[in-house]
Amino acid sequence: MPLNFTFALGQQQTFELRCDYGLRRLDKAELAALIDLCEQNYYAQQRDHLPYLTQLGRKLYQWLDGNEGWLRKALNEADEQTINLDLIQTSEAQGLNPETERVALGLAHLPWELLDDGSGFLIERQNLSVLPVRSVQQRQTQVIGVQNRPLRLLFMATSPEDPRVPPLGFEREEANILQATKDQPLALIVEESGSVAELANLVKSYTEDYFDVFHLTGHGIIYTKKDYGSLVPKSTTLADNTPCFITEDEVGNMQLTTVSDLAKAFRGRWPRVTLLSGCHTGQVANKGTVPSMAQALVKAGAGIVLGWARPVYDRTGIVAAQALYQALATGATVEAAVKAAQQKMIDEECTDWHLLRMYRDTRPINQLVTALRTRNRERLTFTAPEQEFLDENNQVKVASRFEFVGRRRPLQRCLKALQETSDQIGVFIAGMGGLGKSTLAARLCTRVQMQRSNFARVVLIGPLDEIGLLNKLSNKYERFADVPALLNEPKVSLKGRLQNFFTAIENVHNQPLLLVLDDFEQNIPIANIENGSLRMTAEAYEILGAICAALVDNSAESRLIITCRYLNSDTLPPHRLHLERLEQMSRSDIDKICFPLDKEVREQLKTQRIIYIADGNPRLLMWLLEVIQQPGIAADELLNRLEATEQKFREDILAQTLLDALELEEQKFLARLSVFNLPVTEEIVRAISSTSHPNAWDSKSQANSESPLKRTEDLGLGISSGLSVFYLWVKTVEADASICG
Repeated sequence: MPLNFTFALGQQQTFELRCDYGLRRLDKAELAALIDLCEQNYYAQQRDHLPYLTQLGRKLYQWLDGNEGWLRKALNEADEQTINLDLIQTSEAQGLNPETERVALGLAHLPWELLDDGSGFLIERQNLSVLPVRSVQQRQTQVIGVQNRPLRLLFMATSPEDPRVPPLGFEREEANILQATKDQPLALIVEESGSVAELANLVKSYTEDYFDVFHLTGHGIIYTKKDYGSLVPKSTTLADNTPCFITEDEVGNMQLTTVSDLAKAFRGRWPRVTLLSGCHTGQVANKGTVPSMAQALVKAGAGIVLGWARPVYDRTGIVAAQALYQALATGATVEAAVKAAQQKMIDEECTDWHLLRMYRDTRPINQLVTALRTRNRERLTFTAPEQEFLDENNQVKVASRFEFVGRRRPLQRCLKALQETSDQIGVFIAGMGGLGKSTLAARLCTRVQMQRSNFARVVLIGPLDEIGLLNKLSNKYERFADVPALLNEPKVSLKGRLQNFFTAIENVHNQPLLLVLDDFEQNIPIANIENGSLRMTAEAYEILGAICAALVDNSAESRLIITCRYLNSDTLPPHRLHLERLEQMSRSDIDKICFPLDKEVREQLKTQRIIYIADGNPRLLMWLLEVIQQPGIAADELLNRLEATEQKFREDILAQTLLDALELEEQKFLARLSVFNLPVTEEIVRAISSTSHPNAWDSKSQANSESPLKRTEDLGLGISSGLSVFYLWVKTVEADASICG
């Protein structure tokens, strides 16, 4: 059982503390002084230095322990190290005199996470850490029990385009959650728009109790008319000190969202746990007199809500989220998961670890889901699409779910076109090489299939022909005997066969298709590129027209994604495709790419010059960042040449610089490999390397550190040794091998 301490209101507006050992009356003046001390030394001045925290924690401990030593006794006897602070009566205080009401509400304002018994913070105890939990709402309704399946997480990031809102590294937060749970995978459903209206639509699309956790990441604020009044419509009245979350409207502008707005979005269908990953979301505002957003959400129907009591470092929020979901995904209780998050923040030396607040109602919620190897546990069916996006050398050319950065607005627009309710049948993504068209397409596949797990996926790269298309579709649905037969039915036009195909996979088998035509520029003859007409081949035009017509005529749920360097809408067959032109990446997204580099490395690599030279092209930027660190590269000379050159020639200069950095024997080795137009086995590469450099290979390692193969790989002229074959890609500067974005 947890340690239960109940704060109650007695007669004549007095306060009482109740526990299993008895009852004692609390001194209102002493309580008010303690709240004022915390306001001055913890909230207003935001002191995170250890002496201040320790001093404050000792005062809180001594006050709660009292002369009777209740806390000491309870900690010695308890078999579960959770302190349940029952604040239900005091949080509902109304009609009291102002001073009494301020003290009553301020009890939730006290930083109980700092409780210190003189030998250290209770939350750091070596045997069992002690977690304070604020109970603020009485409820008797039942909640669903442990579910024998993976954890289901609804993730929503808000990042409006407004100079007043700092850029948000939400991609890194999502990626770290996925990385932390890779051994106990969770089902991650992402609401990409950042809009509460779209969140409401998504919640309505799933059954009640579908989601276990709602994770909202962004910026929380305490509203004042002076600072944020211009953001509120004139028809809306918002009182000062109202906790709000900064979200987006339908076009990415800033919007303030209140507890009431979030409650309307969920309409009583709350996940069992809500994490508000934003500043001030756990803070009792206006010197402890206005309930926090987390507390108010519990009052509005949420079961357990986590928030932050003050501004928190991005790194701290990410560390906490990683540990929390890693624990929840393995079947830990909610309290155990929060303890794990607290301990991880302490271990990682996050000085603001104590800011995480846990509010809840009285309904018992233990585990959310079972562990991975539980008998008859539901399995995840999602497979990442990255391995299907290959260049001409069979190299994966897109960013993984862990590496993706930016492209928020294009992603939002394209996802709207891919929705079931959209009048459009898909998207056509255009842009120069290196801007990330294929990566965006892969990201769209991930997002669609996360939300609609019944979707099948087929990716065709390069030249489009009827036999290749039909074979690919037949192979994907070969377990259904009728589907290949429909696709290859004689005397029926291609459009007719595709219509029958979409009817079968959607209406009979409930497996609609997400069809991706990648590198579609390979269907445009070089002559038509040079003369600017951009007309595709007759065969490609006919096939694309048949696909579009079949999707439109069937009002199909299936969707089409096309990536192409060139876009002339006049050359496309009749269609209902959303046309998305990719531009250079924004500066904030470029900063995210560079973020993993520490500050010293950034300065050493002359990052600002590199960013200017890359000019928003993520592929070129990543190549530069890797190459400029290699020994033997004259960095200043290379950057000077690149700065004076048009972008279309920059990659050629970079490639030439890399080649010049090779020794004569290494150049000869590379020249020998260049005769191969197809992938070759590693044994052949070894033989060539041994011929030019007899000591290149030894019995303990595949590649000696001084071998030509190792040297060319280090300079970006080879592919990683993690694959069983070696590919030469000196000439892939013309391929759309996007790394990020």
